[in-house]
Amino acid sequence: MSTDHGTEAVHFDPFADDDEDMSEITDISALLGVDTSRRAREEAISTFRRNRTVKRLGRTVADGMVHLPFVGLTQPQAALMDPSTAKAPAPKLSTGDVVADQYEILGVIAHGGMGWIYLANDRNVSGRLVVLKGMQGMDSGAAEAEREFLADITHPGIVKIYNFIDDPRQPGGFIVMEYVGGPSLRSRRNVMPDKVFPLDIAIGYILEILPALEYLHSRGVVYNDLKPDNIIVTEEQVKLIDLGAVSGIGAFGYIYGTRGFQAPEVATEGPSVASDIYTVGRTLAALTLHLPVVDGAYADLPSPTEEPLLRHHLSYYRLLQHCTHPDPTQRFRSIAELRTQLFGVLREILAVRDGKQFPAQHSLFSPQRSTFGTKHLVFRTDQLIDGIDRTARITASEVVPALASPLIDREDVGANMLSGSSYAEPQEALETLRQAMGTEEYAHSAEIPLGVVRALLDLGYTGDARSWLAKLEPQLGEDWRFQWYSGVTDLLLEDYPAAQDHFNDVLDILPGESAPKLAMAAVAELRLQNFGLSATPLLPPEVTHATGDLEGSLADLDEETFDRLASIKDEPERLRFNALLLYGLVWRTNPTTVSSAFGLARMLMAENQVEMAVAALDRVPQASRHHRMAQLTTILHLISGTLTESRVRRAARRLEEIPTNEPRFYQIKIAVLSAALTFLRESGLRAAASPNELFEYPFTQRGLRIGLAETLRLQARMAPFPRHRYALVDMANQVRPATWF
Repeated sequence: MSTDHGTEAVHFDPFADDDEDMSEITDISALLGVDTSRRAREEAISTFRRNRTVKRLGRTVADGMVHLPFVGLTQPQAALMDPSTAKAPAPKLSTGDVVADQYEILGVIAHGGMGWIYLANDRNVSGRLVVLKGMQGMDSGAAEAEREFLADITHPGIVKIYNFIDDPRQPGGFIVMEYVGGPSLRSRRNVMPDKVFPLDIAIGYILEILPALEYLHSRGVVYNDLKPDNIIVTEEQVKLIDLGAVSGIGAFGYIYGTRGFQAPEVATEGPSVASDIYTVGRTLAALTLHLPVVDGAYADLPSPTEEPLLRHHLSYYRLLQHCTHPDPTQRFRSIAELRTQLFGVLREILAVRDGKQFPAQHSLFSPQRSTFGTKHLVFRTDQLIDGIDRTARITASEVVPALASPLIDREDVGANMLSGSSYAEPQEALETLRQAMGTEEYAHSAEIPLGVVRALLDLGYTGDARSWLAKLEPQLGEDWRFQWYSGVTDLLLEDYPAAQDHFNDVLDILPGESAPKLAMAAVAELRLQNFGLSATPLLPPEVTHATGDLEGSLADLDEETFDRLASIKDEPERLRFNALLLYGLVWRTNPTTVSSAFGLARMLMAENQVEMAVAALDRVPQASRHHRMAQLTTILHLISGTLTESRVRRAARRLEEIPTNEPRFYQIKIAVLSAALTFLRESGLRAAASPNELFEYPFTQRGLRIGLAETLRLQARMAPFPRHRYALVDMANQVRPATWF
């Protein structure tokens, strides 16, 4: 006999008390004169209904980056519309009609490609509202297959399907779906102050809906008709409605969509994942931009020249362009790839707009491995110790090891082999990968041939790496990883224009990543060095402020200036603009990528923007191991530009905050004292305007000469070579003012 038990009722008596003898009271409800069980149920239902209408605080999505507001339920009557106001034939069903002896029509709520969409009351389920939408007419076998598939769709981000009904008034019958009582994103957008969503809110909503699209793609179908009208926000949910346009990937026949949102190739090539991604890009654009309308449909994206918002957020523009590229092979390859880049673009938007930084939890690159350009200016002062001249130039061999590396694609068939070979010696790993390429198991792997390129670069065989990439181009030329390693190879070979093109291709594909931005900025700086323009101002001050100021915005530039800078390619003016822009974007978004902070400061110093350069380096966190180097660099920046008493004193105060056990303390002090003396001499002054001392010396020509002599003698004690020690002492004797005894 089975011991399993079914569901049972447990009697709950709130007045029972085990500690007291209640045996004499046999019926508490009789004493109270009421049915307490019924009253308790009524109170519970009343609480449920009351709480349904309580406005809550909303929720945080996108890894804590976006707070979506709470949206209350829409009353069903408010969703109904007057069909006479639409330019469409009258609905075939009227209010009060009953379909299939179960669904009582309450009215119409919209008109779509399959006719009117009805709101109805389900008589078989008390109080449940449903939506009836017409289905496409087809032969009975195909209709049965489509119904079976649609009934099998189950996802929290997709409206539920309850039933399918054959009705003579609708060829193909009706699909009965869950009624989601909330406004569409189109309705929500139209009540926004400027009739567009803030970028972060719009991206937050799209990130919430992407799992539903990914679910459909995993089932071998595409949604086809994504648009703001078909995304409903209700309380704390975001749902796709209207599955009437869902079709198999590559299906033919009538493919439903909406002009201005549907991908152009659907009519000739059929629906695909790429065509769904196109609709995501168009939906984002419709939610955030005032798109032009042509013949009743949204037209192409405006350019950043035309739209200040896109100038302000160029990575967002790149993402929209990549989603909606006319060639479907040039779009994101999957929803997962799009989502990763959307997270990156969102991080950048919040950093640029609000000054908020968030960790890069979604990226296709490793963290930055080291730094470049962080020590050059300070190291120049080492000449005081050993007399060796040092130049402040970055090099390709310094930049490449500091760049992030592409992460291994775990879905690639060769991913496991690459993970194991990463611990081997480069020569051994190279031989293993070459052997693997000859096997049938790894014939379709992209990671293994690219792993050969990595191994060749690690071994210093840069020419061989370029030759290997040339062989891979027919097979992998469209892969962003191929473009990345091509850029790295050209960078090491000092073919900077080619490297620039490759990194730009990577950025077009991956607009949310900081790695290609940093690489492009470094290449632009290297090209300017080759032109001998490292310290030459090239931009008007208003362009520098809009581009390089961490509080500035490209939206402040006039259209003509931006268009000119965007249209030229290899001119030094454009290179400086790109270096400023990209170093600044990386530094705003990624406070741990200090190479971008120092790069931005170098570009600003070249444009004579000392205060902006100092402000950029002042943002290096105290917890960073590069904080001290940033402090010392700001001191040298303050005394490198136009000298003023204020800047000299600020440089001195900053140095006084640094412990004297800093190895370069005295050589930086000598630089500050020397700058102060130069300022007085060039200004024709014997003393500064303020009587306050500079360090422990009077801010006069005589006092500074005494200070220089004493500090040079201290520095001489640390010189490693006798010849230079004597030179420092001689220098001290020369600057020491004459004395009489």
